[in-house]
Amino acid sequence: MATSTVVTKKRRAWTTTVFVKQLMAISGLVFVLFLLFHSYGNLKMFLGQEAYDHYAEWLKGDAFVPIFPHGGFIWVFRLAMVLFLVIHVASAFIVWYRSKKARHTRYVIKKNVANSYAARTMRVSGVLILALLVFHILHFTTGTVKTGFTADSTPYERMIATFQSPWMVLLYAVFVAAACLHVSHGFWSAFQSLGWVRSNTRTFMVVLSGIIGGLIFVMFMAPPVSIAFGIIP
Repeated sequence: MATSTVVTKKRRAWTTTVFVKQLMAISGLVFVLFLLFHSYGNLKMFLGQEAYDHYAEWLKGDAFVPIFPHGGFIWVFRLAMVLFLVIHVASAFIVWYRSKKARHTRYVIKKNVANSYAARTMRVSGVLILALLVFHILHFTTGTVKTGFTADSTPYERMIATFQSPWMVLLYAVFVAAACLHVSHGFWSAFQSLGWVRSNTRTFMVVLSGIIGGLIFVMFMAPPVSIAFGIIP
């Protein structure tokens, strides 16, 4: 009987809200690193067409060869991102569902206004990010949605053609702003879920999260704005 009880407790530990939040935290931190890398890579637009197209072709072809075969890294990376996205979204849904269920069953509810606002902001920005992410993939990755470029256009030419339209600059500004707002709260919250934030470091982590979110926004939006104003020819 005692052994059965221990096994049951261990199994339940994998489904606790704390564990689910840790899954959400780890997957979220992976996406923060991805956004930093991706936004930094986009700055190669300022180095000219040859540099940017070479960078794009390197990612799709010779990245980390011979560890991966030619063109292998990008597919492993995409599959990993899909897996982390599923984990992140599923974890967020479970936490939201359990929180909603708890509100209906508790007799007395004690709400922290700031945490409640942050949670709502994370949900709204998360849904907006998912919607715009689909458009982003159909736009730049698959080329299904074309905005002034052709199927044989290079990555540099696609960027130039797209962001000559102020509406596309505005759309991506909304996309990036939602992602950075998500990062600004999610970064420190992730470390808190992992138990790495103390009362004396909380303020520092909140400020650092804001800085990282702002940095990602500036790096992502610098090329589109520069294209729109003719700084990048």
